[in-house]
Amino acid sequence: MEEKKKKRVLGVHLRAGGKKRVYGIAQAGGKFHAGDLSDIPEVQEMVGTFYEKRGDRTNVVMVRLGDDALARIDELIEAGLVSSRSEAAASLIEAGIDSRKTLFDGLTSTTQKIRKLKQELRQKAMDSLNLKQDGGAR
Repeated sequence: MEEKKKKRVLGVHLRAGGKKRVYGIAQAGGKFHAGDLSDIPEVQEMVGTFYEKRGDRTNVVMVRLGDDALARIDELIEAGLVSSRSEAAASLIEAGIDSRKTLFDGLTSTTQKIRKLKQELRQKAMDSLNLKQDGGAR
């Protein structure tokens, strides 16, 4: 049986000329690499979440974090993987959602059914009270 090859990255993630790049020392595919690691598939896989931009982030969510979670987010900033706490939190939330795709797929289906049932219930109540959708009498 072939032994699974270890992947290890030591270094920092920097922005160079507006483009995110990974510089450092890495062990990937049984070889050591130094310098710009951005094009090595194993490195892309490991830091991919922080490279990806998923549309506009226009929604604001306020969260309270414990000291340990905040320290971890600050480590991402210090390592240069993200430029702000907001970017770190958004990337980590997106990664968490991606890792639970099966759960969210099931929730989406059930939530859609619940919304449809609520709409039907609302409509029956309006009809029985002889009301229009906007709340006024017919």
